[in-house]
Formats: sequence, C-alpha cells, structure tokens
Amino acid sequence: MRLEPHRLVFLDETGTTTKMIRLRGRCLKGQRLRSKAPFGHWKTQTFIAGLRCYGLTAPFVVDRPMNRRIFETYVETQLAPTLSPGDVVILDNLAAHKSPRAEAAIRARGAWMLFLPPFSIRRVEVKHFRAIYSADF
Repeated sequence: MRLEPHRLVFLDETGTTTKMIRLRGRCLKGQRLRSKAPFGHWKTQTFIAGLRCYGLTAPFVVDRPMNRRIFETYVETQLAPTLSPGDVVILDNLAAHKSPRAEAAIRARGAWMLFLPPFSIRRVEVKHFRAIYSADF
C-alpha cells in the first residue's frame, strides 16, 4: 500500500444534533436570557464520507443517526460505485459497519474492508483530516 496510497479509502462519519445549544448563558443582571434553537426542531444529521489521498469521495448526509440500514444504503448507492478493484476501505469498529450486506457490496467491486483496532492513532488522523475538510463545507 505504500506504493499505491490512492487505493486507500478511510471511511468515517460524524453527527450533529439541533439539541446542541447552550443550556446557560450570560446577560445583564436582572434580565432574562433569550435564545433560539436552530431549525426549531430536534433532529440529528449524520455526514459520512470516504477520504482518499486526493480528497473526499462519496459524501452523504442523512437526517438520522447512523445505523446498519443507513450504512448499507450508503455503501450500495454512494461508496461502492466509486471503488475500483484492489481498493481498501478502512473503517472504525462501529457496529453498523460490520454488515455482511455492505461487505458483499464492497467485495463485488473487487475491494476489501479493513477494520481499525478499538483505538488507533490512525483513527485520530482520520478525524483530524475530517475536521480540516469539514471546515471547507
């Protein structure tokens, strides 16, 4: 893989919720602090994408927390079409990632999956790159 880093696809997701507002704040003494929540409803959005040496691939946003069904749909419709034979998809150990259906879709393209150990410095690096690319969006 050292000679072919373009074959590596680091897959990771991040989520945010509209409940992520401050519970406390500051205002002038004796006055009530007033604030609004974004969107006015309580939802979770999940962003998942693959990171290759030349940039993001197969970005996908869904208005729900990640689960196995959503991950399988993502792999089949977004990620698998971008894979070439010999590609290596590197994932963390989220239970939703350990799907036989998703693995079959990846293997059908001639690629294979590699799970990171429960804690890895590589995983920290992936999250660092994700933070850099997230700033561009």
